[in-house]
Amino acid sequence: MGSSLGIAREFYPLRLFFGTGRADKELVMMTMRERIYKVAALLLVSSSAGAATKAASTVTLAVKTPSALIYGQEIDGVAQVTAGDGAQVSGTVTFYDGGASFCVLTLANGSSCPEGTVFSAGTHAFAAVYSGDGTHARATSNEVTVAVAKDTTTAAVASSANPMAVGGGVVYTAQVAGAHGRPTGMVRFLDGAETGRAREMGEAPLDANGQAALAAVMLTAGDHAITAVYAGDGNSEGSSSTVLHETVTGLLAATTTVLGVNAGAVSAGQSVVLTAKVEMAANAAAGSQAIASTGPGGTVGFSDGKTVLGSVRVSDGVAAWSMSTLGVGSHSLVAAYQGDAWTAASLSAPVNVEVTQVVAPPAGPPVLTLGAGTVTVAAGDWVQMPVAVSGGSAKTVGLSCSGLPAEAACSFDAGMLKITTSAPRDCGSLVPYGDASAKGAVLLMLLFVPRRKMARLLGILCAVLAMGAMTGCGTGGCTDLGTRPGTYTVTVSGSVGGAVVSQKVKLVVTP
Repeated sequence: MGSSLGIAREFYPLRLFFGTGRADKELVMMTMRERIYKVAALLLVSSSAGAATKAASTVTLAVKTPSALIYGQEIDGVAQVTAGDGAQVSGTVTFYDGGASFCVLTLANGSSCPEGTVFSAGTHAFAAVYSGDGTHARATSNEVTVAVAKDTTTAAVASSANPMAVGGGVVYTAQVAGAHGRPTGMVRFLDGAETGRAREMGEAPLDANGQAALAAVMLTAGDHAITAVYAGDGNSEGSSSTVLHETVTGLLAATTTVLGVNAGAVSAGQSVVLTAKVEMAANAAAGSQAIASTGPGGTVGFSDGKTVLGSVRVSDGVAAWSMSTLGVGSHSLVAAYQGDAWTAASLSAPVNVEVTQVVAPPAGPPVLTLGAGTVTVAAGDWVQMPVAVSGGSAKTVGLSCSGLPAEAACSFDAGMLKITTSAPRDCGSLVPYGDASAKGAVLLMLLFVPRRKMARLLGILCAVLAMGAMTGCGTGGCTDLGTRPGTYTVTVSGSVGGAVVSQKVKLVVTP
């Protein structure tokens, strides 16, 4: 049962009341102490008067719908708030069902409770409470009683297969509808309602659409009187369906199920397609011949050992399932036909599928790549180029250079090859290129030579020193020429997983 409760309010002219002012005149003629006492007394009286100045208000609740309703029907009513002083009121109105509130509205003409509020079967005492505001007192309305009766229902039952063969599976669906509200609860399914010895097949709950379904297997031939009985709930009366005559004849037709696969051996991740073919036996019962032209119905379940892979409905006698998630190893796959109202279940023979690990092809030989075939650099400067090693089964473990000119070096960083050269420069010393210590040793040896041989040895020593001066190794300074200008072939080598690869680059050094 829903509600449609709202608010109306009345407005009256605003009236103001003023005092005579006698109190102010009396204060002028009093002493200071008397004034203090008088002011305190006036404040006390004023405070007491302020606390009692809220105007009375009244709330009237009127229900327009009948006082006796059925579950699911709406209640239509209105709460009217009236102020005793005729002033405009503000605040809220709360609607109660007994001691429980179910709707709160801000005072405004036309405000209404949201739709969908449902009241159960039974007696309800409704009231509205005005909250009051700064100048108007709280108020409670009169009580309105409404009696809500249970709703009436109807039930019906349907079969998924009629007629059918003995041993066949069927699903019975009951539909229960209320005249005004939505029924809830359980539905019982009975077989043999017309014989006086009805057998309960089972029960199922109603869903949000008022439906309940029960799956059953019919084991005896003949006419079966099927009924659905709704027991009702706290708000809805019970009801029973009319009889459904289910015809069960003969025996289920035998079937055979054959499973095939697209490949007996696959690599991990490849698709495996399972195809089950279900056929009826040639000597199928007469009743089952009605569907012989279309083949068996129902579903086929596919499994890998004890693991269920999935199920597919049979169409034209065939059901197929595809997957690519089988793990590495041997798999025993089976297809199980579940049967239907006319055909018996059957199980295929197992089919083995081998799944092997995917092996990556061996990596090709490593290749060393340089960013240039020829580079030019001035003596004292540096030059760089990209260098990379691709292929192979291991990361690069080392790069080196050979064939560099004197006073040149190479380095590798972040995929770049850098060649650094040196410029000409002074030695930074006055020591001749010759070995000064050796010459000192000669002079020291002269101290121990007899005087008659000294003149001859001194002549020889002067000649040697003169020759040293001519070769630039005399008493003057020296010059380091750095990296000599010219063209050089530099070999860059890399070690990859034990294999050595190399590449040549031409290095031109200019002055």
